[in-house]
Amino acid sequence: MINESSQALNKVSGLVFTSVLLFWCGYVAITLFVGFVTSSTISSEVLQLTIWGLTSSGGLLALTFLFRRIEGGSVTNLCLRVRASSLRNFLFGLLLGGVSFGIHVGVVATFAGPIRFEFVPGVGALTALVYFARFLSTSCMEELGFRGYSLRRLAPILGPWPAVWLTAVAFGMSHFLYGWDMQTIMLGVVPAGLLWGMSAIATRGIAVPIGLHAAWNFTSWSAGSRAETGLLQLVVEEEALELTQAVGMASYLSIFTLLTFAFWFIHRRNIARAVLTPTSLVAER
Repeated sequence: MINESSQALNKVSGLVFTSVLLFWCGYVAITLFVGFVTSSTISSEVLQLTIWGLTSSGGLLALTFLFRRIEGGSVTNLCLRVRASSLRNFLFGLLLGGVSFGIHVGVVATFAGPIRFEFVPGVGALTALVYFARFLSTSCMEELGFRGYSLRRLAPILGPWPAVWLTAVAFGMSHFLYGWDMQTIMLGVVPAGLLWGMSAIATRGIAVPIGLHAAWNFTSWSAGSRAETGLLQLVVEEEALELTQAVGMASYLSIFTLLTFAFWFIHRRNIARAVLTPTSLVAER
């Protein structure tokens, strides 16, 4: 009897891993195809990325519905249903992302010496709105790809932490498609994936990670910390550049680690209060 139960569990686990792998193959196919079409037809880079994120998000939603239809399960069990609390969770994610980036800047300014910001001429409110839409659309795309179907299917098989780690690593590896180097992926993208993933586990949805993801990217752009020209330009004295980079990395990793564990404790508290049960993490059939 035990052997039969073990064999049944192994069979279910194998099916889940296979379906998640196929879903990620679909993610790559959708994002590459849409990216090729948008880059070939839209000259504005920010508009191209915005349409890329929106269109790919629609494709990933359709792919999710297809997989759940084949599996005979409900999409609502994936915590993708828009609820009354979704907007509140999204706004909370935006606020937390913005505040945490502000703390990050404060830590760097305190421990790495003087830094200053200068306004960039010609970049105003309309440009900021366009870039916010750009970061929001690509955040939706990536959260649907890694914290939606895949995380919810893996969590009951592996448990929260292994599932979050696996999706975070897969999220990081997807950035090879964008030409990112390994150091940036391992020290930047993967820690972010851990935070987005644990926030999705704790809140049983992707509204908070979408808000966190979009807010961090948008505020870092606004502060001139990304390749694209932002609202501000970050100015660091040359002699302080190396120290600023080292402190910035330490601050980034510390903040993301603390927030990840904070969401883990929220998840554990919810279980203790019977708001969640270990099996409620999953998309049940």
